[in-house]
Amino acid sequence: MQQKKIVKPKETIELASYQNIKNMINLKIKIFSILLLLGITFCMGCKQNVKEQIAKPVMQNGKIKVAILIYPGVELLDFAGPSEVFSNSKYFQVYTVSTGSCKINTKSNTLSINPDFTISNAPQPDILVIPGATMSTVGAVASNHQVISWINKVSDKTKLTMSVCSGAGLLSKAGLLDGKTATTHFGAIDTLQKLTPKAKFIGNVRFVEDGKIITTAGVSAGIDGALHVIEKLKGLKEALFVTAVIEYDKWDPADGKVIGAMEKHKGMDMSMMHQESAATSAGAMKSLTPKTINEEEKDVVCGMTIPKGSSKYHLHYNGKDYHFCSATCRNLFEKNAAVYASKK
Repeated sequence: MQQKKIVKPKETIELASYQNIKNMINLKIKIFSILLLLGITFCMGCKQNVKEQIAKPVMQNGKIKVAILIYPGVELLDFAGPSEVFSNSKYFQVYTVSTGSCKINTKSNTLSINPDFTISNAPQPDILVIPGATMSTVGAVASNHQVISWINKVSDKTKLTMSVCSGAGLLSKAGLLDGKTATTHFGAIDTLQKLTPKAKFIGNVRFVEDGKIITTAGVSAGIDGALHVIEKLKGLKEALFVTAVIEYDKWDPADGKVIGAMEKHKGMDMSMMHQESAATSAGAMKSLTPKTINEEEKDVVCGMTIPKGSSKYHLHYNGKDYHFCSATCRNLFEKNAAVYASKK
């Protein structure tokens, strides 16, 4: 018969101590394994973030390249406004270029931005946009010889160079406003006129185009300047379409001044064109009752092809039926009928 082993008190204590030590070792191993796993996951996330920061936008063939210069303390809407306008047109590609910092904080630290490029590696744009900031901030940027040299070098090959608000101060420092008529924020006109005696600054205008240089009034006027650029390069219809997409109903092409040319669109005075459109709308345009479309129709505002029988929005203008994809396109046509009815 097997005898039971009698454990003495001392042996019991030693056995319990051994078991506790074993449990502690196992616990430490588990904790170490968890920490190691978390560390690996964190490192992989960091590497992924680094890759995302290093990744640069691919330049798309056939697109008009728009580079927007940003720097510490830049006014948010000065660059965000034009960026929104250009990015809502299929013809443009927008990217940001910093003056050197890896990350840019806007005025009052409202927003932190990871720029696409710096002035040391940015591709040559077709259009350069230079936003503004407080005059002290603009002055600090203007004292950076590398930045001014880059502006001069890039502007030499651009189709257009546009400043927004007090960003005109950087164009002034680069000598690009000499002999030009320009505008800026109303609070900076006198200051920049003194700093740029060879230029003529004017107020009460949303933008000024003089040669390949476009300057805009303060802050929100950058939106108007960008819309003018789209109109200039891709036509009034495209600019009007963008105003509809971003729901910006404040734009009036006649609010800008083009030096050396009438404020016109393809030979027509803009103010007269809009008056004609408004006058003819009442007499020549009328709503149609919904009907089945015999053929596929193209929305003359946005270019969308409308399937048979699907259009709920109709207008009759100067003896022709027009069909639209949405109420927005129909309303835009009503306001600018003479523009959209034109074959140009």
